[in-house]
Amino acid sequence: MDSPIVTLTTDWGTKDFFAGMVKGRLYSMIENVRVVDIAHNIEPFHQGNASFIVKNACLGFPEGTIHIIDVNTIEDKDTSFVVVRYRGQYFICTDNGLPYSIFGNDFEMVVQPNVYQDSNFYTFGAYHLFCKIAKLLADDTPMEDLGVRVDSLKQSTPLNFVRRDDNLLCYIQYIDNYGNAYLNISYDQFISILGNRQFVLMVKGNKVSCISTSYLDDPTPEHNHKTAVLLTVSSTGYLQIAMQKASAQQLLGLYVNDFVEFTFKD
Repeated sequence: MDSPIVTLTTDWGTKDFFAGMVKGRLYSMIENVRVVDIAHNIEPFHQGNASFIVKNACLGFPEGTIHIIDVNTIEDKDTSFVVVRYRGQYFICTDNGLPYSIFGNDFEMVVQPNVYQDSNFYTFGAYHLFCKIAKLLADDTPMEDLGVRVDSLKQSTPLNFVRRDDNLLCYIQYIDNYGNAYLNISYDQFISILGNRQFVLMVKGNKVSCISTSYLDDPTPEHNHKTAVLLTVSSTGYLQIAMQKASAQQLLGLYVNDFVEFTFKD
C-alpha cells in the first residue's frame, strides 16, 4: 500500500498526551502513513466496549490496513501480544480475550511477535512495540517473520441473550455519546425469534411495543413525544433503546450490562 493506513482504538482518553506520542512515532517511522482515530474514549480496560467498536468501525477498511488496539494492554507470562490477520487486515493487540470476542477463531493467521521493543520498561506497549510492528507490516514483512504462529486465541465468554418460549432477555452492550443503548441482539435475530407474534419491551417502567424506523417516530402520541422511549435499529444492525433528542442513558438510568426483557404474545 503506497499510503499505509494505521488506525488507533484505545482507552487513552483525550486529556493526556498518549495519542499524540503514538501518532508522532507512526508519522516518523512510516512514510506516507495515514493515521485514523477510531476511538480514544473507551472506558479504561473495558474490553466489551472495545470489541463492539472494532467490530463496527474497523472491519470495513481496505486490505492491508493496520489496526492498533490498545485497551487493557498488559503483557505477562499468561497474556501475550498478538498480530491477527483477518480479511486481509492486520490487528495488533493483546491476547486477553478481546481479539477472540471480535474474531472468534475465524481468522487467517495469528502470531505472537518476538519483535524487541525500544525500552526496558513495559508501561506503554503501543508506543514502544506496536508502532515497530506496524512499521514492519507497512514494509510488507511477512507475518511469519514477526514471531511464532499460534492456532487459537485466548477465549472470552461474552454475555448472550437468553431466549425462552414467551420472553427474551437481552443486555445493553454499548452506550453511545447520545445516550442510545445498544442491545446485544441484531434486528435480524430478533425478527427471527419474534416470528408472527407481538412483543412488549419494558424499560424502567416504560412500555415499548413497536420498532421505530427513525428517531422522530412517535409511538406514544398520547404522551409527550419529546420523552418517548423508542426501540429502533442502529446503523450497526443491533436493536437500540433511544429517546427523541434526549439521552436514554441519563433519563432512564441505563448502564452497560443492564438486562431488559421482551415478552411475546400471539
